[in-house]
Amino acid sequence: MSTPKKTLVADHLREALARGDYEPGERLPGEEDLADDLGVSRATARLGMRILQDEGRIDIVPGRGAFVADHQPFLHLATPVSGGSDSERFEAGYQPRLIQAGYHDIDEKIKVSLDTMRPKVAKRLRHEADDRVQHGGLVVIRSSDRFVDGSLWQSQITYFPFSIASGTALMSPEPLEGGVSAVMRDLGFRESWNWDIVGARMPSPDEAEAFGLGPGIPLLVQERSAYDGDRPLRFTETLMPANRHQLLYSGGDAPEELLLMASDVNIFER
Repeated sequence: MSTPKKTLVADHLREALARGDYEPGERLPGEEDLADDLGVSRATARLGMRILQDEGRIDIVPGRGAFVADHQPFLHLATPVSGGSDSERFEAGYQPRLIQAGYHDIDEKIKVSLDTMRPKVAKRLRHEADDRVQHGGLVVIRSSDRFVDGSLWQSQITYFPFSIASGTALMSPEPLEGGVSAVMRDLGFRESWNWDIVGARMPSPDEAEAFGLGPGIPLLVQERSAYDGDRPLRFTETLMPANRHQLLYSGGDAPEELLLMASDVNIFER
């Protein structure tokens, strides 16, 4: 099967950006020049450029042309680091660093609900010592949608066993002072260890619409399961558009300067 010509145009532009042929803010060749260089129609060149626009790599300004976007994904702190708070904490972690990055209209919407465990959630929250019929397998679901300039930037959903969260602050749709870990400590639990799975997948149509994603942009998915000894306390799933986020993990005795060192790191650089 032959590759669509608009895809060839997009590949040509993508490779040029990867080589550093054009700097952020620099104007790209127009539709007519691209069409002549690649032997395609202007309409095909236009469609190819729109693919790069949907990916967030270029900005098309009517009447002025196409320009290289300043493609700097936001640094998501996957673990706490010196000088910064875990990105699971909105007011102490996620929001302040967005403000530092130049964004101002930042908001969080929290919802809490009660449901039975999906198989995926049950696999992470249950272990052999559990009474599998206790409370009918109920979980407390605490979801946090984070918006920047009116657009959904990150969605985080945490599932708690009903036996832990029932009747606690975890069921309140309000920000938690000190975060989930602080509430857990007040309840007599300690998050002694956790493990993460990080992957990427294509969004569903509803997710693509909610995040405002163009074709070809995957979601980064970070899944964290936290325990007190051998007892599962929570399962958190964070969804992030891959063109807007990059994950920072640190280990050992990381220096205080780590956030500054990593602030200008861009995985799209070549």
